[in-house]
Amino acid sequence: MSSLSPSLSILPSGIPALYYFLLVRKKQAPAITLIPIIILSLIIASFVLPSSQQTYLDWLKNLIPVLELIVLGFVFSKIRKIAHSFHEAKRSEIYVTDALTASVKQALGNVPGLGFILTEFSLLYFAFAGWFKKFSSSDPGYLPFSYHRRSGYAAIAGVVLLVLITETTALHLLLQRWSALAAWIFTGLSIYSAFWLLGDYHAMRLHPIVLTREFLYLRIGLRWRAVIPLAEIIDIQNFSPREKKAADYLRLTVFGDPRFVINCKQQVMVSGLFGIKREVRQIGLSVDDEKLFREELRKRLAMPATI
Repeated sequence: MSSLSPSLSILPSGIPALYYFLLVRKKQAPAITLIPIIILSLIIASFVLPSSQQTYLDWLKNLIPVLELIVLGFVFSKIRKIAHSFHEAKRSEIYVTDALTASVKQALGNVPGLGFILTEFSLLYFAFAGWFKKFSSSDPGYLPFSYHRRSGYAAIAGVVLLVLITETTALHLLLQRWSALAAWIFTGLSIYSAFWLLGDYHAMRLHPIVLTREFLYLRIGLRWRAVIPLAEIIDIQNFSPREKKAADYLRLTVFGDPRFVINCKQQVMVSGLFGIKREVRQIGLSVDDEKLFREELRKRLAMPATI
């Protein structure tokens, strides 16, 4: 242990210094995030350092309450800023999640992992609050088109939830004979998966495809999103299996093959979960009211009715 002591003694200062030079100094993370790293380093050091080397560490621990107050003050000020920005963003954004993302990024900047955190938070929020929400728009020119009903996603999600509950109960009892901790970890992950599934369903219900006077807003819950200017759309045609082979084709449906394909003049950017991005020219879609969607899109594109 003594041979490791010199290297372990740099924990309280080494980890924060490394974090500062790799992220904060390069402006990839806000300076305030350095404080939780310092606190975490002190806690880790208190467990791994020998008691003989913790003299100065005990003094540094007295700074933790002060650092926590600084963080809480920062968080409180940012929450107020986010709330104000969110109220303003809701007036211009079609989707609530877009308003939340814009307001948080405006307040915090580009924090590493922020997109992932916001996605997980949104899914859990929809799992609980989604039951009481409905998509609405104050602009009569915005036409929403749902896509979750005919896909059968609600029925499939219901079956998966029933199976998940049954298997979780059985495996929890089985694992508990071996390890109570493992049983509860497995059960916790299963409960989280159930909430994620519910949130995913409500995210689809509350993020319809929206057709406006100038744009087509594509959403598949929180999985995929794109904004396509109508001026960039060539036509809409029935789906055929040969589209699958095209390198610039992307299927944006909940399940199965799409009903029709949107063809664009040039490649458009489609963003997915975890930072995935695709540039495509053909997008496969399905909506619940396909006839109305085709009619409205043709009308706004001035397409011939024979297409």
